[in-house]
This record gives sequence, C-alpha cells and structure tokens, in this order.
Amino acid sequence: MGRPKAASNGAGKRKAPAAAKDPNKPKRPTSAYFYFVADQRVQQKAAGRKITKVAEWTKEVSAIWREISDKDRKQFDVKAAADKARYDEEMCAYKGKDPNKPKRGQSAYFLFLADFRAKNKGVYDENKELLRAAGAEWKDLDDEEKKPYDDAAAIEKKNYEQAMKEYKPNVPAKKAKVVEAASNGHTESEEDDEEDDDEEEEEDDE
Repeated sequence: MGRPKAASNGAGKRKAPAAAKDPNKPKRPTSAYFYFVADQRVQQKAAGRKITKVAEWTKEVSAIWREISDKDRKQFDVKAAADKARYDEEMCAYKGKDPNKPKRGQSAYFLFLADFRAKNKGVYDENKELLRAAGAEWKDLDDEEKKPYDDAAAIEKKNYEQAMKEYKPNVPAKKAKVVEAASNGHTESEEDDEEDDDEEEEEDDE
C-alpha cells in the first residue's frame, strides 16, 4: 500500500508576476459618483467628523447618491464629462488613433441596455449587478418586444456603413494629422474606449 500523499498547502508555488503597468497610459476618467464621494469627504472633514468605518460610511454615501436630485447631481456630471473628454484626448495621442473614424453602430442588445440603465437609475449598487439583471430581462423578451431595438440597430448599422464609405478615402491623411498632433504634444478626442471596454464585459454577461 502506497504512502499517503501529504496535503499541499501551496508552498513552493510561485505566483505569476503581474503585467507591468504602462506609466504613460492615460488615467481613466473619474465618474460622477466618485466626484460626489470626494465632495462628501471634504464636507465630513469640514464638519469635524472622522471616518473610522469606511465600509459603513461608503454605504451611507451610496444611499445619499441614489436619492440625490438631478439638479444636485449636475455639478458632478459636468466634472465627469470634462474628465472623460480629457481621457479621450489623451488616449487619442497615446494610441495614435484617428478621432474622425466613424464609430460602429450599437447592437440591439446595447440599445436595450441603454434604456435599461435609464429606467433603473440608482437601483443597483454595482455595474455587474445591473448587467446581470439586464441580461436576464433581455433573454426573457420575445421577438416582438426586441423588434424596436433590432430596427434601431439596423438603422445604426446602415448609417455606419455609409459613413465608412465616405471616410475610407481620407484615412491616410487623417491618421497622419493625428500622429503629427500627438508628436507636437497636442491631443484630440477619440472613440469612447471606456464604453468599448464596458461593452465587452456586457457581452460576456449576456
């Protein structure tokens, strides 16, 4: 009878080193919610309140954010939009992409998702929870309920194809212009890279 194997405690296993982060890559934009959180921290400090239990305080702030009016939220949305514009411009220079290239039309699912986000504003604490709920609701829709989104997606696809026909002849000139601007330290806006990243995650949740 063979000797029983000793239980492995993971000793000796080396964790693969994390990929080095590019220090030149632009910092992702700050959302309206996190601008709000920062503002709340300032207010708490001014009031002399010390935040000792971060988790509890975060839940408290999250609850306030869900109930905040559009008017009070506007200042944070404006800050987020400005930072998003900054990010887009920096990513354009970083990747050397053509900001004038037409953006692909959204699929029927993502058009539905935009509606779902608007209808469920403040309902979900995390984006992943919202995506799971949206994916489940989308699967339960019948063909007739999906038709408006399918029709809208077909229109977006047609507009994109037409825009690409007009865009292609000028691609070399436009790319040269972007590269020149980047080399001179100037930046211009580009496609919504963060939204594209979110879309990839969302497709996985379908």
